[in-house]
Amino acid sequence: MTLRRAVFFCVVCLLMSVNGSRRKRARCPASCTCSKDNALCADTGSIPRSFPPDFLSLSFVKSSFDEIPKESFIHTPALHLLLFTANTFDSINEDAFLGLPHLEYLLIENSQIKSISPFVFRGLKSLIHISLAFNNLETLPKDLFKGMEALTKLDLRGNLFSCDCKLKWLVEWMYHTNATVDQIYCNGPEAYKGKKINDLTPQSFDCITTDFSLLKSL
Repeated sequence: MTLRRAVFFCVVCLLMSVNGSRRKRARCPASCTCSKDNALCADTGSIPRSFPPDFLSLSFVKSSFDEIPKESFIHTPALHLLLFTANTFDSINEDAFLGLPHLEYLLIENSQIKSISPFVFRGLKSLIHISLAFNNLETLPKDLFKGMEALTKLDLRGNLFSCDCKLKWLVEWMYHTNATVDQIYCNGPEAYKGKKINDLTPQSFDCITTDFSLLKSL
């Protein structure tokens, strides 16, 4: 009798474990379609936080959230790919992708991004491919890609870059990086409109730093 009870107890525990595992794997938000280790979310009003922690890829299409908040994916540390396309958000906050040490592909395309935080890529040491293509960016924060030694591909096409002194750092970075950068163009000022940013050099900019101006006035 004792043996039967023990066997019965083991079977019940096993069934509970299997059912619990199934319930865990079934935590897919209503606006998303999930498979074994990835999810595709469409027309969602916010970024869900209920994905299993071992998911490898997340994709967001035609979503309506206004921004990517800080630590939006802290609960999915295993991510290798994160894709946003045809969304409506216009800003990416500081540390939006904090806690993603394995992320290799970050694609944010065909959205309405006007600004991103200087520290948006902080901690993403494994990134090899970044795409910010076809947004509304006029400039980028200085040293945005600093320290990203693994980066091999950068796509900035289709933005509205103003080729002024605020963008000089990008030209300098492109001049020295080993990453492939797709052809991008100046949208302004008038003297540079239509020119390839890839063909510019640091000497193309006539910039006077604040420190130099202060020293000169003294």
